[in-house]
Amino acid sequence: MEINDLISIGVIKKVIGNGGVVSAIPDTSFPEYYLTIPELFIVFPDETVRFEAIDTIELKNGKYLIKFMNINLKDEARQMINAHIMIAEDMLPPLEEDEYYPVQFIEYEVITKEGEVIGNVADILSTAGQEILIIPNGDKEIMIPICDFFIEKVDKENKKIIINPIEGLLDAH
Repeated sequence: MEINDLISIGVIKKVIGNGGVVSAIPDTSFPEYYLTIPELFIVFPDETVRFEAIDTIELKNGKYLIKFMNINLKDEARQMINAHIMIAEDMLPPLEEDEYYPVQFIEYEVITKEGEVIGNVADILSTAGQEILIIPNGDKEIMIPICDFFIEKVDKENKKIIINPIEGLLDAH
């Protein structure tokens, strides 16, 4: 497994107390989805990777508070500052049939409800309000918010997203 195959769910920014608890800023619009995962990959700025079991994880004031099983001292936890907390796709908690993780849309084909092919999703941009599909268009990008207003249907079996664009939505930026 490569680092590129992992999904970032946050970045460790500080140590809380002396017992090895870290605070991480989520980089996902739905941080609550990840509160049941039992372990994480810790990816350091130098791209070294550690796999750590979670003792406790909670969401408080919009941040993860994480206590890892094998990190018990402030100095050990301090070494993790600026590391990304990541998971493999097969570690994602299960969702209901009509739910999805936006990161799973990478490489999905995007077409309008009239059948016009827009392109394939290259990336997902996470903003404070929602996730946005990024579709390359020459040297520019088309950005489509992931919301019911624009997304008509998601066909997981055929890896297609049917959209209902408004005027100007498909203009590349």
